[in-house]
Amino acid sequence: MLASQDTSEVSLDEYVTVLRRRWLWIVLTPLLLGGLSLFQNLRAEPVYAASAQMLLRSDTSATLVNPTAVTASTPERALQNELSRINGRNVKLAVAEAYGKPIAVRAIAGGEDDVIILQAKANTAKAAAERANVYAETYQSVRRDLQLDDLTKGRKVLQQQIDDYQAQVDKINEPLVALDEEILKLSPDDPRYATLVNARQQVKERTDAQRNEAQNQLNEYQQRLQVLNLSERLTTTGGIEILNPANVPSTPVSPTIMRDFLQAVFIGLFLGLGLAFLRDQLDDSLRTKAEVERAVRDIPTFALVPYDTTSGDDRHPKLSTLTAPMSATAESYRGLRTAIQYAGLSQPIKVMQITSASASEAKTTTLSNLAMAFALSGKRVAVMDCDLRKPKLHRFMQVDGTKGFTTVVLGDLPLEEAMQTSPLHPNVDVLPAGYLPPNPSELLNHERTSRIIESLAERYSMVFIDCPPVLPVTDALVISRNVDATLFVTMANKTSRRAAKRASEMLRQVGAPLLATVITGAADRDTYVSLYEYYGYVQQSKIPVIGRFIKRNRSDIPTATEDMLPQSEDDIIEAETGPEST
Repeated sequence: MLASQDTSEVSLDEYVTVLRRRWLWIVLTPLLLGGLSLFQNLRAEPVYAASAQMLLRSDTSATLVNPTAVTASTPERALQNELSRINGRNVKLAVAEAYGKPIAVRAIAGGEDDVIILQAKANTAKAAAERANVYAETYQSVRRDLQLDDLTKGRKVLQQQIDDYQAQVDKINEPLVALDEEILKLSPDDPRYATLVNARQQVKERTDAQRNEAQNQLNEYQQRLQVLNLSERLTTTGGIEILNPANVPSTPVSPTIMRDFLQAVFIGLFLGLGLAFLRDQLDDSLRTKAEVERAVRDIPTFALVPYDTTSGDDRHPKLSTLTAPMSATAESYRGLRTAIQYAGLSQPIKVMQITSASASEAKTTTLSNLAMAFALSGKRVAVMDCDLRKPKLHRFMQVDGTKGFTTVVLGDLPLEEAMQTSPLHPNVDVLPAGYLPPNPSELLNHERTSRIIESLAERYSMVFIDCPPVLPVTDALVISRNVDATLFVTMANKTSRRAAKRASEMLRQVGAPLLATVITGAADRDTYVSLYEYYGYVQQSKIPVIGRFIKRNRSDIPTATEDMLPQSEDDIIEAETGPEST
């Protein structure tokens, strides 16, 4: 039970982290769709809809000619046939002639009753109602003409049936008529009179059944013909009754600005959530401390350095530990310095190499600020640029980059003359890269390189070596055998999980003493910037307008204007780690 609860909490936390990280997708997508909906609706002309209701009645002629014909078809089928007739070509031509131009309507069944609804649309309310009524009236007229034609055809059918049955009756009565004519010629005293009368009676009895059947059919069709003639005189609606003519609508059916806007925002919200999670799944870059530690396996993270907007560019870099000592960035470097000092209690660390997986991940920035943090604590620091392909350390330390490591290795200049004190701080001596050699890896693997590093380790409290990234070249792997610790730098949202994993594996393969990782460009929430702001480390608010209304409670004790540091290194260690550690 406890394990499943922990898993759900971690999953929920990861979801919340994704939402916070990809909030721009979640916000911009509904705003974009909502804006497009507003833009289209505001540009669109209003559309009004009017509806007319009509009642469908059965065909009189079909009922009179064949009463069972109507029951053979279901009411639903008859209604569907009528809907097809409404949209027929003849009706549309008649409507176009009556209105002056074609009209598009939508005919639908009104429910379980034989009701048909005609809906017409137009850019004005009056035109919409007029179109619906014209279509209904025209269809009623066409339907009346069709019914009159239907009645005419039905009358012809009934008359033909009457004539047929009348001829049948006349044929049955022919023997009786002949006998009646002969009987009328004789007197009752004539002996043949009684014989003819008896013969007539026998013929009548023999033909009564046929005569009665034919006469009944004849009478029935004659009655139907009378009703049909009466229906033809009374027909005025054509089997279609307009129950409710279309009224002029008061409001348009489109555009529905608010409804469409809310629907677009609602759809955009779900789409934005989907895009946010999809983008996060496709993003292989490392973002958090947990992701970095999972990628490099069992190596702790010593510092999360927030992105510093005051660090300048590659041509004119600035060190946050000097330009903004009260910033969260400078505090992160001081925390990194303390973590390294504690790690060195169990095993001394004097030479540290700083590298990364790929280029442009702020390894030189990290080295320079870390060295300056050690120098500000009173230690003598040497920084050495072993990036013989794209050296930048001399710019950060503001020294001459033309003489340095390569000139010492080649024997053109002794180490003492190649070392340059940085104008930024007297405790920092710099060994720049010097002229770029054609064979950096072979030069770094030379025995003189090891002797230079050993000589610097004897003279200085800390030696920091700036190395090229691991994946492009093998220089950092070559240098790793001459150092006490390797600091692996990653940049949040840039270093990929695959690159960090592969680089750490390569360092382990050569036995590099991996000490810890440093995450640069980390999110503010991961670097406790809010705590730094509370204690005054961040002097300026990210939102200047808010800073006018929010005032921090500051200490009522004045701040010292000069550095107050212990005089000896023993005092420094005791101040930072405590008497017991010393």
